[in-house]
Amino acid sequence: MTLFFYLLVVKHAIADLALQPLIKGGDKLDLSSHKGYRHALDHAALTLLVASWFAPVPAAIMLAMLDFALHFWIDYFKSRYVRPRRLTIDDPHFWCVQAVDQIAHFTCYFVYCFLILL
Repeated sequence: MTLFFYLLVVKHAIADLALQPLIKGGDKLDLSSHKGYRHALDHAALTLLVASWFAPVPAAIMLAMLDFALHFWIDYFKSRYVRPRRLTIDDPHFWCVQAVDQIAHFTCYFVYCFLILL
């Protein structure tokens, strides 16, 4: 399960750092916008790819669907907190919020490892 967790962290870096900047237009706070859904879909697709190496396809699909939902809502609520407070990268509080966001995502991956064992 250590390799599974590591690969989930790698996919997280790919989806958040390499793919997310490619999503143009839209607003994660606008639930009718494609941006948040597309970003969550990137995470779900990569989770499906990783999970399919460690679990039967139906279980991998379920994890991907769970990752889509959790990633979307974690990011949405982070944006709902950051935007009205006008936090920027120059604000130390912004980085505390980012840390909580990343802890939430990595906690999901930790839980996925246990779910794979069921």
